Amino acid sequence: MAGPDREYDVIVVGGGINGLTAAIYLQRSGLSVACFERKLEAGAGACTEEVMHPGVKVNLCACNMVTLWSPVYGDLELEKHGLEMLTSGEWGMFHPFRDRSAVMFHSFEAQKTYDQWSTINKNDAELFKNAFNTLGPMMGDTLHSTQFEQPQQGPAEVVEPGGLATMLRALIPQIPENAHELNGIELAEAVYEDEKIRTAVLTNCIMSGSHPWEGGMATLMPIIFPILQCVQSVTWTCRGGSHALTHALCSAFAAHGGRLFTGCPVDTIIMEGDEAKGVVLSEHAAYPEAEVRARRAVVSNLSCQPTFLDLVGEDKLPDWVAEGVHAYKNDEAVMFANYWVLDRPPHWEGYPEGIDTAFGFNYGLDSVADIRRLQHCLENDILPDPPIVAGLSVQGFAHADPTQAPPGQYTMMSWANVPYKLPEHGGPEKWDVIREDYGDKIDDLLREYNPQLTDSVIARYCNTPLDYYRKNPSQVMGGTASGPTSLKWFGTARPFPGCGAPRTPFGNLYLSNSIWPFGTTTLGAGYVAATVVAEDLGVREGQDWWRYQALEAGRETLAARGIEVSAPVV
Repeated sequence: MAGPDREYDVIVVGGGINGLTAAIYLQRSGLSVACFERKLEAGAGACTEEVMHPGVKVNLCACNMVTLWSPVYGDLELEKHGLEMLTSGEWGMFHPFRDRSAVMFHSFEAQKTYDQWSTINKNDAELFKNAFNTLGPMMGDTLHSTQFEQPQQGPAEVVEPGGLATMLRALIPQIPENAHELNGIELAEAVYEDEKIRTAVLTNCIMSGSHPWEGGMATLMPIIFPILQCVQSVTWTCRGGSHALTHALCSAFAAHGGRLFTGCPVDTIIMEGDEAKGVVLSEHAAYPEAEVRARRAVVSNLSCQPTFLDLVGEDKLPDWVAEGVHAYKNDEAVMFANYWVLDRPPHWEGYPEGIDTAFGFNYGLDSVADIRRLQHCLENDILPDPPIVAGLSVQGFAHADPTQAPPGQYTMMSWANVPYKLPEHGGPEKWDVIREDYGDKIDDLLREYNPQLTDSVIARYCNTPLDYYRKNPSQVMGGTASGPTSLKWFGTARPFPGCGAPRTPFGNLYLSNSIWPFGTTTLGAGYVAATVVAEDLGVREGQDWWRYQALEAGRETLAARGIEVSAPVV
């Protein structure tokens, strides 16, 4: 491909999946868009690499792919560009306990979740039934307004008397009158009778990015998450691995005339007064020190600090902006990963039927006390010992997509929740020293739940938070979502109050990263950025193809496969 032109309507800095999403929407809306990516391949966190032996595809960051439920899936016709979403079985998630029991979450049929919970605790199953039948039909509109529209509220407003908590209490009698005064753990203890169901629900809240020991929106997630799992299951992979999403986005961008330049790190955003006017590429770029102008907008898909401190320049920031940027918390959702290759399919002897082909699970938490231990460790930068795996484990990659492992082999991974800084070990650089020892501890923990799994391991690879940061400097401190995921950073609080994200305090400069919603494979951050930029530039109206709502495209896809989602529980 020839080098970049001197000018484009819009320049996108960073070819991560949300930057690419914004770029495609704007290009398809009639603007000329160029995207500059530091690495030789786009995709950032949606990467799949062979870091073990040949043929083993390791999804190094993004692994539970939820793009199916995004309006982007339909609007950008990602299936036509090669994206195929797959899952391993009807059960999406399960939470095993050391006594060989489990709490299970079905991917499509709330009735089956209800039936399984009924074998554990009838009252808790009835709570789920009432909540699902009441809130399930609202989830499409709720998800679209919270994940695919620019937020108008911060974290406090949703739980004030008269807010969402009060509305839910009117619909679901089990929610106590003082719900707005509780955190998620306290609400779970108030409404669920069974300790295992409480623990499983709270663990899945953590997996989804909500810290249940906090208030605000996090209070309500123990009610909402089990519904979401049946309405918008998070347990999918892509044929060929997570990087297939990147390929589909790049294909769509090129098909609509967009220009993607890899090996082109941006050194500076050109500022004239308080307005962004373009970019200057690094001296190490494929087109060294090239100056490329943006006639109408610059969208940064780098996270908060690299955008403002490095590309704009701290000397150009008003004091209140600099304070907000420095206060932005990067190390709230940090993971240590074990990746394994197995010589036989995963098997869970003595556990409930259906678990062997379930997509994902969490382990190391047998009671709410373990949730509180994780809270203590993360709030005090203490490395959990023994580990706690509430970040997600996936066993379903090769079940869903045999191309992700050689014949007769199966892949599995665990994300253990950890701090980044490691003060008791001497700092984050010590991750290189303790990597294998901590990986061994995760192996030992898994053995307590399923020794057959650990006996079948023929290869292992460990990835630390420091590795994530090295690989992607925009993933500051190894944060898996390029910033905090707890819902105290909900809405207008992200990345800092007054920013107006995806707008910024600077004219023509927008963010598609570090905004609400936090960056995941829903592609919500890119969608929201594209919407706001298109509205500001007057190109949003008349785009008949830009029409899908949350869940719609996914339901169409599953209906074509003969799968019905969200039928009520009887």
